[in-house]
Amino acid sequence: MKSILVFSNGEKIGDGLIKLPFLYEIKKRLPDIKIYWMTNKGKTVYNDRLKNIAFQYIDEIFEQVNLQPFFWKKISNKYEFENMKFDYILDTQRVVLRTIALKRIKNNIFISSSAAGIFSSHKIPKRNETRKYYLEDLFNLLDLIKPGKIESDFKIQIPTKLIQELDSVFNKSYKYIGYAPGAGEKDKIWNIEKFIEVAKYFENQNYKSVFFFGPEDIALQNKVKNSFQDALYPEEKIDDFSGPEIVIASTQFLSCSLSNDSGVSHMLSTNNCPLIKLFGPKDSKKFTPSSPMIHTINSYDFGSKDINFIPVENVIEIMKKKLS
Repeated sequence: MKSILVFSNGEKIGDGLIKLPFLYEIKKRLPDIKIYWMTNKGKTVYNDRLKNIAFQYIDEIFEQVNLQPFFWKKISNKYEFENMKFDYILDTQRVVLRTIALKRIKNNIFISSSAAGIFSSHKIPKRNETRKYYLEDLFNLLDLIKPGKIESDFKIQIPTKLIQELDSVFNKSYKYIGYAPGAGEKDKIWNIEKFIEVAKYFENQNYKSVFFFGPEDIALQNKVKNSFQDALYPEEKIDDFSGPEIVIASTQFLSCSLSNDSGVSHMLSTNNCPLIKLFGPKDSKKFTPSSPMIHTINSYDFGSKDINFIPVENVIEIMKKKLS
């Protein structure tokens, strides 16, 4: 069986979620290949919080290998890479010393855009600086191994056991809307009162509210629970899957979702239900894939970098269109 080694600098939750379509593309284009994922000094959520999803694509992970670029040292003190060879090595980062160290591992084809591609077996296309969505660079590298068409309707494959558990959490008699009112950066948070106003409007339209929170959202969570005691909080209902996996799987039960630009918004970007993402002050194009299921609302369209310039009425109208 042929093999591909994909080298990254590690993935936190947001980055790991964004890269899932890239994993899917590797598996789709090279269905009979064994996929190895490697991190240098960082860890990856693919070996932790997203393990149940990522291991549908990845066969083995080499984590925190600490590669050495110097020929008189072992490639890694943790793994015996001197005894390994891969058909393809795909370098997804651009730090030259790491690339030099990676190239010490035996391979047939080495793909890297580091140092303008001088280490690569195939010529790296000139980077188009007008592109915004950063995952496109990884797809371009993969094209050098096996060209393919990127589908905008990618859906994360959710473990069957998790879906079965959520079946007992969501009542099929109700329609649900998901809300993720938090974010890691305070200037990316739409005022919680606005989220509450939107949720109450749709509850009056017979939609049941479902809330998702990140680890830094305790204050928001307490305020929401005081206003929505009958809402669903799926992450509190299931113990044997991680929070991100539960959020991702919950999208199969939602009619629509609303989120700030946050790690949780990436979890909701599954194409299982429409997602409305609120942006300010960041650029919505950089970390939002092209998808008919994702609609972005930017504070810039209302004359400000401040996300709270986005009107509640505008959000409600767009959600109504998506729901219809």
